[in-house]
Amino acid sequence: MNARLIVNTSSSQYRIFVLLSFTLATCFVLGIILDIVESKVQNSAFYLFESVLFSFAWLLFLPLLYGQFVLADLSKTKISYTLFVLIPLVIHLLAYPAGVWMISKSFFNHTFSYWQTFNYGLTEYFFILLIAYSVPFILYSTFKSKLHLKQKYSDVKEQSKQNDSITTLVVSDYNKRTTINTNDILFLSANPPYINIHHKTKLYLHNETLKAILSKLDQRNFVRVHRSTIVNLKMVQSYKSRLNGDYDLTIIDGTELRLSRIYAPLFKQKFETTHRVTLE
Repeated sequence: MNARLIVNTSSSQYRIFVLLSFTLATCFVLGIILDIVESKVQNSAFYLFESVLFSFAWLLFLPLLYGQFVLADLSKTKISYTLFVLIPLVIHLLAYPAGVWMISKSFFNHTFSYWQTFNYGLTEYFFILLIAYSVPFILYSTFKSKLHLKQKYSDVKEQSKQNDSITTLVVSDYNKRTTINTNDILFLSANPPYINIHHKTKLYLHNETLKAILSKLDQRNFVRVHRSTIVNLKMVQSYKSRLNGDYDLTIIDGTELRLSRIYAPLFKQKFETTHRVTLE
């Protein structure tokens, strides 16, 4: 799994964790409210602490469901899918009466029997547990598969672009044509109707637009920093904020260029991923 897929997955898991927390907290509160309504309808006594105690089952969903999603990448077989549903279901059925027994023994005058609570949980929550530990897991696994395929397609598409990018460029040098290595380009600047190619050795005038030449260059190394400037990231020594949203770039030959706030996010993203230079 590549870095971008890991980041996307982590972000998805965080959103799911927040959604689960909110949903289960809501179910926990609704369970207590239903106990209050039931006591009113049946004209029986309502005990808040007991209601909270037996609503403890909802709180177990959070760590167990989240654990499912975190471990979803361990296996892709149908048998593993079955195990990932059954294991948290069984843990939930066993942990629920254990929790009720421990809490009641510690804070109540009456201790609730483990097996009595186990039978209660089995009859009251089994189908809820089966649905809760199967449907979200299947949906999440499907989402992960689609995300993986989408990322794979994106990587193939990006790799295709990189393979199509040029590594050399034919430019005019007075009365002759010469070939230069694109890796040796410092930056390119607009000089309508031409562009200036600032090479390590000299300045070349080239009959092409910035937009056209950028589409041919390696997108990992070349990025637009201004409407009139493209830089080779490998040649950027440092950049420093102007405190107004724009930045000053320093090229390895000492040239200073302006990084416009419009292009800053993409530049910084690509700059950090190259790991080839050090910030001031």
